[in-house]
Formats: sequence, structure tokens, C-alpha cells
Amino acid sequence: METFQMEIDRETKKCIFRTSQGNYWALVAHGGIQTTATDISADTMFTLEWLGNRMALRANNGKYVCTKKNGQLLAVSDSIGEDEQFNLKLINRPMLILKGENGYICHHKTSNTLDASRSVYDIFTLSFNDGAYHIKGVSGRFWYVNGAGLVCSDGETPEDFTLEFPERGRVAVRGKNGKYLRGDQGGTLKGDGLSANSSALWEY
Repeated sequence: METFQMEIDRETKKCIFRTSQGNYWALVAHGGIQTTATDISADTMFTLEWLGNRMALRANNGKYVCTKKNGQLLAVSDSIGEDEQFNLKLINRPMLILKGENGYICHHKTSNTLDASRSVYDIFTLSFNDGAYHIKGVSGRFWYVNGAGLVCSDGETPEDFTLEFPERGRVAVRGKNGKYLRGDQGGTLKGDGLSANSSALWEY
């Protein structure tokens, strides 16, 4: 009952939530959110706003979805406060394979950095941590962004990364510095992107 399929609409880039019974979240009268819709419409689409390790949802009425004390969801808020922030947990993606505009992300052969332009892929492991994720390689070591902005794969302690889904079939990954992971011109994975542009969007 607490598990939903998240689908990004290709044209609007808004999000649709489908229940295990096949119905959709929908905006109903007086700002209520119910899981009664059987067809996709403007009222079943929500704009996602990414807030680090939290996110907010804006309904078709322009209002933010909030939680009431009785547990009900209502789209009645004009701004984002504590009651409008949600924790998104992916449960069907323990493994991560990322492909960018120049190729797959893969361990560098001779250093602790990561390549972003390879024809073969490495499989990385995702583990959830309060709205963020730790990314681990086959060696059991963790990803982190070093002082020079390079993404390294030999961390002994995990570092938080957050995932954003700005369009269908693409994910953007942000480091704890708030910057996006991107492939640079030389094919190296860096954690210094200022926006989720084409170099920072990954097929997953």
C-alpha cells in the first residue's frame, strides 16, 4: 500500500504515481489527493521539486501537497515547509548502471577515478540513507567527490548522493557539494556540474 510506481511523462516531464492496484494519484475537490483515477489526466500529474534529500510535489491546482495530522494528503499549500517535504525511497533499484551522452560510467583502469565514456559498463550498488544514496563499486569501496571535483571510487566511508528525475528515462546525480555529476570532454566523471544539462543526465 505504501509502494507506488513513479512514471515521468515524456512531454510535460511531470510525474504520475500508480498504485499496486493500477489506479493513479489524482487531485480531487477541495485539494484532496486520492488514488481513485483510472485514466491519466492533468489532475494525475505532479511537478516534482528536488530539495536535496527531500522533494516537494505540486499538483495541477498550483498548490503543494502537504500531510495533515490525520495522515491525509492535500494540495493546499502555497509554499514549502516541513509538512510539504517528502522522502523518496527507490526500492527496485539496488544496482546502478549509468550511461551518459558519451558512454557508460566505469572504473578507470589505473586510478581511483571513474570514466564516463566507456563502451562497457560497471555495476554499482545503491544503498538508501535518509533520502540520499551511497554508491558502492565491486571493490566494496564508495564513491565520493574529491577536492578537485573528481568523482573517486575508493572511499572507505560512504558519502551522500541524491537522485533527481528531471525527465523520462534519465536521472541526475548530485554530490553532497550540491553539484551535479557530469562527464567532461575528456571522458572523466566530475562532480562539478551547475545544472542538470545533457552532460549530467544519465540513462539508468
